[in-house]
Amino acid sequence: MAISADSTSRPVPASRRLGSVPWYHAGCSGFSVTALANVPPSDDSMIRAALVRGAISCQTVEEIDRALARELWQIGYVANVQHDPANRAVLLVEISTDR
Repeated sequence: MAISADSTSRPVPASRRLGSVPWYHAGCSGFSVTALANVPPSDDSMIRAALVRGAISCQTVEEIDRALARELWQIGYVANVQHDPANRAVLLVEISTDR
């Protein structure tokens, strides 16, 4: 009995955690960062650096949203920033290639 290539392939995860980025402003303690499947793992360190650059001078969630969008746009990514419904002190940042 032959096994088809489809039956042995692993499913691609919908997203993966990139870790957290500390940010102690606006009642938050940091970002919980995930990347969607269309973001190659080889870009993780470049994305993290862009997140840190964007967070350095921001004091409000509105500023951080714009700063992250600007930093990530330059390297070909976008971020969706939301408060974590379970823990309002954490911002959820989802990275994707969708422009």
